[in-house]
This record gives sequence, C-alpha cells and structure tokens, in this order.
Amino acid sequence: VMGSYEPKIEASTFDPALVAVSEIGDTAETMRLVMTYGGDPVSPWHDVPFSPGATADGTPLLSFVCEIPVGTRAKMEIHKSYENNPIVQDRHKDGTLRAYAYGESIVNYGAIAQTWEDPRAKDPDTALGGDNDPVDVLQLNARPCPRGTVQRVRVLGALALVDDGETDWKLLVVDADDEATPPWRDVDDVPTSRVDEVRQWFRLYKTAEGKGENSYAFDGRAVDAAHALGVARLTHAHWRAFIDDLSPCDFKGVACWAPRDAAATSRSPDEL
Repeated sequence: VMGSYEPKIEASTFDPALVAVSEIGDTAETMRLVMTYGGDPVSPWHDVPFSPGATADGTPLLSFVCEIPVGTRAKMEIHKSYENNPIVQDRHKDGTLRAYAYGESIVNYGAIAQTWEDPRAKDPDTALGGDNDPVDVLQLNARPCPRGTVQRVRVLGALALVDDGETDWKLLVVDADDEATPPWRDVDDVPTSRVDEVRQWFRLYKTAEGKGENSYAFDGRAVDAAHALGVARLTHAHWRAFIDDLSPCDFKGVACWAPRDAAATSRSPDEL
C-alpha cells in the first residue's frame, strides 16, 4: 500500500505549455500518444493536476485532457492499464478500432485529470455506480483542441448521462485561456440550443451502432456550475482512493496502471 503518491507535476506551478505529446506507432492499430512534461514522461491521468488553480476572480479551474477534437470521429481515450496511460483508440469487443458511427464529434471531448468514476460507489444523484473512467468533458469552444494537450478550463455545468446502467457524467466546460472563449460562467449563460444539441447527440450516438438510446438523470436537465464542480471533486476523491490503493480499479480484467506499478509489469499496446 502506497498511501501518499505525489504526482510528478506540482499543481501550483503547472504550465500547460510544458506538456508535449508524441505519437508512437506506425498504424492506427499501434498508434498511441504519450505525454511528457518538461521532457519527463508523465501520466495524463495521474500526474497532470486536477486543478491548476483559479481565475483572478476566484473561479476554480480544472485540467482538461483533449482526447477527441471537435470534427473528428476516432474514439480516442486515456488507456487505464498501459504504463503512463497513453491516449489510444478504443476498441470494440471484437478488437476492431472504435470511431463515432453517428457523426463527427460536435464538441472537444476529453477528461479531467486525476478523476475516476468508481463503479463500486453509487453516485448521489443517479444512485448508480460510475463507468470506471476519468470523468468525461464536453469542451464547447469552436477551436479544435489538439489531441493530448492540456487546457485550463472553466466548468459551466454538467449532464448526468446514464449509459447501460452506469453513471457517466459529462462536464460542460470552456477553455479559460482562449481569447475567443465566450464569457459564459454558468450553464444558463450557454445558448439553450447548444445545450439541447449536445444533450441530443449524446443521447442518440450509440443508436448508429445498433444500440439503445442513453438516458439522463434530472430528466436531462443540465446542473449548474456549483453542482458540476461538486461532481468533479467527488470523482477526484474516488481517484485519490484508487491511487492510494484503497479502491480497486481494473479495465477489461487487467489492473489499472498506477505510478506505484512503475517497477512492475504492465501491458503495453505491443503485447496485445
């Protein structure tokens, strides 16, 4: 039991500009994106800080890791059981690579660092366990985010999506450092048509693969920024429990990789 992992990146001095992403692998089958910070290998899940601070007016900021840029289809995600958690393309149960069949992504999609929706912990809003992933993020800026980059984001609200009986929160955020970002501070500031578009897309996108519609808690209503930040903080606490070896995490039967495992054997994409 470790109990006191200290991430490689100090939150108080974190500079997203020092994050670099390298593409390894010659084909889509083997390609993975690996992250370094100041030249040192880091995990986008465990080492990038949950919160890199706050705005001048005290609004908390979170660290968004870009996985699927707006306008793209490849279903990229932080891989939980590979060493240092590279970003790879997800796979169907038959092993083929996943991409959105429904259409191109209408948001910049990704995750908040140092979070985890614990399947064994019933969410207080949905009464269902989590989906076993870092908490999902729908970043609403028009500018595509480059895969693997980290942005400081302002949380506006969230949608409590339920996918196959699991809680799958979608945080609604904007890039705090993009001059083109609208001055939105809460979900009520976002045009209703935009929230409706996002809600409908994520309700229906799996129907293009022959699956059923997703549903939402709160009858699909988006919760406000304060509620959404509470959700994020709870998933950060779940991550902390995992990283301190208090809550077990596995992915497709393989233990989720944690920095305490650095000296141990873990799967790499080449070993599949």
